[in-house]
Amino acid sequence: MTIYQGESEMARLLWGREERLRMPESGPGPEEAVRLAGEAETEVRVLAGAAACGLRAARWIRGLPLAPDSWTVRTVADAVEEATAALDPRDRDDVGRTGHGGIPESVRTRLDGLPYAVAETVHLAPAERVALFAVVGCVLGMGRILANDPWTAVHEGELAALCATVDAAVLQAPREVSAPVR
Repeated sequence: MTIYQGESEMARLLWGREERLRMPESGPGPEEAVRLAGEAETEVRVLAGAAACGLRAARWIRGLPLAPDSWTVRTVADAVEEATAALDPRDRDDVGRTGHGGIPESVRTRLDGLPYAVAETVHLAPAERVALFAVVGCVLGMGRILANDPWTAVHEGELAALCATVDAAVLQAPREVSAPVR
């Protein structure tokens, strides 16, 4: 079964193999269906864990001793939360291994803006600044690893490891007892 005229030639050009563009003749067998269902359940669980990690990190950012209307508290916290909730292993290009793992460009832009707002974080303890940058870097990395190799990111623990790194950064940052800077 061919998808379009010239499929074989396109497959040889892209992958050197014809099979990758062929449509399956039938659905999966019972064993394969069970395996696929298990993988789908794992994906849902891991993505839900990443979203929960993003919520915890955003809550921590909002609790930093900064002015409540500061760019970091308002924009970065929202972007962390939105990015982790939007993660999607299907947002990728199979040929170039590019994509964004579901993180919209507007959210990536806000996360990329943290270095430009570092001056407003000077009142934070150095460990809090490091943790803030670690959180943002890990969240951006979540989209990148999903776009590069979603199966490995989800099923071999790469996404979970980034979530653990975010949690560790947040937990190890000292809690300041001073009032937010106004």
